[in-house]
Amino acid sequence: MLRDVLGLQELSRFSGKTIAEIYDSAWMVIRKFYRIEYVYKSEVANRIVFGRHNPRTAGLHVELPVAGSIADLALYNGTSTAYEIKTDLDSATRLPTQSQNYLQAFYKVYVVVSEKNLYKYQSNLHENVGLLALTKRGSLREIKKASSNVIEVDHLSMYQCLRQVEKVNVAEIISGQKISLPNGLIYQHWLSLFEKVSVETAHHLYVEQMRARKTDTKIQSFVKSLCLIAFVCLAMQHLYQKRKER
Repeated sequence: MLRDVLGLQELSRFSGKTIAEIYDSAWMVIRKFYRIEYVYKSEVANRIVFGRHNPRTAGLHVELPVAGSIADLALYNGTSTAYEIKTDLDSATRLPTQSQNYLQAFYKVYVVVSEKNLYKYQSNLHENVGLLALTKRGSLREIKKASSNVIEVDHLSMYQCLRQVEKVNVAEIISGQKISLPNGLIYQHWLSLFEKVSVETAHHLYVEQMRARKTDTKIQSFVKSLCLIAFVCLAMQHLYQKRKER
């Protein structure tokens, strides 16, 4: 199957290896030669989310729209943390705007960059935003700790991250009753209830709803399998090309 997908004449290098061994070999190549956004996301997810937190109680969201920007990763586990990834191909131009938007909806915000670009981003960092460096070995090094951002978080930005059913849940928790209003009035009523509680209470309700949001396990498995095939193929092509050049 891999011979057909890759179009390679030789696959003897991988003869006798298990899928897990092929994946590990491929991942090492990808992490070294193809440091695209996927690599950063995988390392943050594996080392921070699955390494430090229980995936069953922590909510991880990818490409989450937030106040006009899109957070690469958003983690909810008792608090809220946004991760903005900047690969070596990215520009720092939009970072000030992105940081300000994330600070409106998250208690903590981190920018994740490669070690060679540390200075570029350190000089362009909001005072409350933290900085993580992805090392050559694939570990994450905390260069600057994110400050707890309570002052800049606002009700509307948090509220707009919620889905319709989550807004209903929050409104009914705050009011203590079922709410039945015409569609034209319901959104503003839900929002007015949310804005009446303190920022701390609103943040707690928002985090609990985002933590409870889960992606169907079948979809997760399907996406992971597609990523595995795509990136194993990419890495094997690279290895084969290197052999031809020798």
